[in-house]
Amino acid sequence: MSLNERLTPGFAPDEARLPEHARYRDEGRSVRFDECNRAGTMRAAAVLRHAQDLAWQHSETLEYGRAWYESRGVGWVVRSVDLLIDEPPRSNEAMTGTTALVGFRHVMARRRTRLFGSASRVIADATIDWVMTDQNGRPVRFPAEFEPFVAEVGASFTPEKIPAEPTGDTPGVTVTVPLRVADFDPLGHVNNAAWLEIAEEALSAVAPAQLGAPRRRIRLEYLGLTTGTAVRCTVRAAANEARVDIHDEGGTALVRALFNVVA
Repeated sequence: MSLNERLTPGFAPDEARLPEHARYRDEGRSVRFDECNRAGTMRAAAVLRHAQDLAWQHSETLEYGRAWYESRGVGWVVRSVDLLIDEPPRSNEAMTGTTALVGFRHVMARRRTRLFGSASRVIADATIDWVMTDQNGRPVRFPAEFEPFVAEVGASFTPEKIPAEPTGDTPGVTVTVPLRVADFDPLGHVNNAAWLEIAEEALSAVAPAQLGAPRRRIRLEYLGLTTGTAVRCTVRAAANEARVDIHDEGGTALVRALFNVVA
């Protein structure tokens, strides 16, 4: 889909073909004060937190709640994000959130999640790929009772990938960002939204204009876990685009992120 098609109100094509229970809608959302930046508009990471919350609410309506996952020793982690934000809303603005399970692939599921403002304007459109893992964080196939739902959705997808980090002849600026206790979620992982905050923290030190654009596309690929206390972020920035590669202190690649200002 083109970027403008992603911002068209109503169902996206991959949502429209789905059975009703594969979609979920929440009319009662709003932008909290603590989700906003100094300009008073919603941070990109807050969008991912709403997306995560919508996914859990939807799962629970399907009777796949936290207890169901815990009893089977499985859970979901985000593998990649393709997020388009258009004129982020301000504090206390009302929003509607939607999420839909639009495809499955082996150990992965794809959700399309959108936030709508007044007059059904699309504030944000996100394609998020999730991986089912066991208690040790290893990818694992879906439990048998989940398979009928996979068959009913009846669609696959090609996982989102970001090209490998450029070779050493491409200049970059490296910024060290400490990890906070608040960055870790109940699974003991640095949360996917926290990784975006970390990438933007590094970006603010090198190319701050990227963060203030009214329309932005952000792509992230999550590569690994860390138990460290800080990460190293290498930023490569041009006029309307930037790349942030995040490594742990030992040099292991953790996250790849692409940022684009969209006209």
